[in-house]
Amino acid sequence: MNEKEKVLRQIYEIKSHLVDKETFFPYNYNACHVWSTIAVILTLIMIPSYEQGIWLGSAISFVLLAIGFLIEGSLTKKVNQSYDIEACTKRQGFIMKNFLMISLFLLMISAILASEHLYIVIYLSWLFLISLGYFAVGFVLNIRQFSQMAQLNMLTSVLLLLIGYYFDLLRGEDLLFSILIQTMVIFGLALLPSAIAFKLQKEERFTKEACSV
Repeated sequence: MNEKEKVLRQIYEIKSHLVDKETFFPYNYNACHVWSTIAVILTLIMIPSYEQGIWLGSAISFVLLAIGFLIEGSLTKKVNQSYDIEACTKRQGFIMKNFLMISLFLLMISAILASEHLYIVIYLSWLFLISLGYFAVGFVLNIRQFSQMAQLNMLTSVLLLLIGYYFDLLRGEDLLFSILIQTMVIFGLALLPSAIAFKLQKEERFTKEACSV
């Protein structure tokens, strides 16, 4: 993000906050780090938990996601209070509901796919659909890094799905391919979002320090 884009974004945020708090979107980027941690844990335990039982795998996934949403809700409430915003704004509500619906769909489709041992398809579904949620975040908040990351992840998931289908690798029987898929999911849904969030946090601190001078 160049200097002009930073200034325009800051002006837009200030204007939105002053004119209409409902269109303002304060965000605590620590939530990204929380979701990145959950993404790593879920990626590593997904196959073993589903192999123990579909209900067990679904319950573990649900609990992890519930923890993530609860923590994000708490962080959102905290950052809203710093702007004297009592309720969730329209944009915050949109993005939260967007991820919530995606997550519920993924929980159901994962259970169905796990019953057929299509674990690679489960991973790639998570990579594609969660990235679609990040694409919405990038669009709503005008954060190009999130949009670019999301597009890269979605294209990667489609390509890997085609490769897996062509070589009959979608059931996760090939250990190397499974490790590759897990690595791409961790990279796309944990490392990249966390790195972008860290960069944006750094820019926010720099802006606050500059304004306080």
